[in-house]
Amino acid sequence: MVAGVLLRRPKLDIDLKLLERAKREGKAIALYPTLKFSCLIAKRFRAKLVENVEDYDVEEEVDGVKVFIKFRAVGSRFCGGEKGFEDFEFPIKEPERFFPKWIKVREDLSGEFGYL
Repeated sequence: MVAGVLLRRPKLDIDLKLLERAKREGKAIALYPTLKFSCLIAKRFRAKLVENVEDYDVEEEVDGVKVFIKFRAVGSRFCGGEKGFEDFEFPIKEPERFFPKWIKVREDLSGEFGYL
């Protein structure tokens, strides 16, 4: 763990075909759940197959495949419109409170995360 101590380990639901692909290619899966605080709160999710990850919050292993999770919280100075969106890192004093309880990843590396 590089970024800090996150107490919660999310329940991971990763498509079996994606796990097989990662094994075949000898890669890990990196997951990037992001909360965006702006006029509303939005969730963003990104995943990719990687050789190595240096900056992560949680490392898991699912069916023999390493899974790295890097959680971010960002803010936006504007709510769209003419000024668009300008993201900035949003400091959170207790990141474990916002860290997802579950993450689902589909075969095409799309996915979602949640808190219930």
